[in-house]
Amino acid sequence: MEVKQETAQEYRRRICLAMNHISRHLGEDLSLDEIAAVASFSSFHFHRIFRVVVGETVAAFTRRLRLESAAHRLLAKDGGNITTIAYALGFSSSQNFAKAFRQHYGLSPSAFRKSKNGNISCKHENVLSLRSEYTHFMGSADLPMQTWRTDMKAEIRELPDFFVAYVRKIGPYGKETCGQAFGELLRWAGPKNLLGKAPVFGVYWDNPKITSPENCRIDACVGVPSGTATDGPVGLQTIPGGSYAVCGFELDENGFRQAWDEAFAWLVAKGYQCDDKPCYELYHNNAAEHPEGKWIVDVCIPLKTV
Repeated sequence: MEVKQETAQEYRRRICLAMNHISRHLGEDLSLDEIAAVASFSSFHFHRIFRVVVGETVAAFTRRLRLESAAHRLLAKDGGNITTIAYALGFSSSQNFAKAFRQHYGLSPSAFRKSKNGNISCKHENVLSLRSEYTHFMGSADLPMQTWRTDMKAEIRELPDFFVAYVRKIGPYGKETCGQAFGELLRWAGPKNLLGKAPVFGVYWDNPKITSPENCRIDACVGVPSGTATDGPVGLQTIPGGSYAVCGFELDENGFRQAWDEAFAWLVAKGYQCDDKPCYELYHNNAAEHPEGKWIVDVCIPLKTV
């Protein structure tokens, strides 16, 4: 009997719900039953299904995200002491945390923090540099201050929650991975007459200078009304609102990396601290309809609040 493609897509959509739940509760000791229930799976087969879809076990995925979150905090200006970070992210002791961190990043947490430049050899990864992208994780004190284009419009805004339909892809941030995600989303949204009427987003869950490129998550999203029915690879989620640094640009397709660098350079210069929520791009046009083929886009960076 032939297996329907919709079944495989439905598995992937539901596993994304489980991934999101883990990401939002890294400091908690989540049971396999609880994670499975979020994705509407029985716990009996959930572990195997998760591994097939994600490429990691639930435990390995959770452990990796905890270590990556720890790396962010270690390089943040006010990230806290190592013991506090360890307990906040669910490690049973600072010793267990230090051992796991060294195995993953090749440095102890204290050495990683002292290095400041972020040039490290991560297990199974190439040498990474944190300096050129997402520079806020390093704090501003030791950074050569970058400049930003004069036409960038930057401000702090309170943004609402956005309820969206989304397609997730896992892989290096770039034209191929993002193109696949948006291609699938637009094929779903087009016939529903959503395009041009609802906001469109690209949500970036991971820092590609800390997370291995093949593990980075990109969500192509479009705003939908509550109660919208989805099918195939399309799921539903809420992009959380709050205080964001919103940096507006007009870009050609090769300008996005520089725009992100300039947005974070502005954030660092102003002394703002990034929150743990994912960053996203909010698109205001279709570049194919722009006279110069440019995207009008806001880079939105979540901020910590007191």
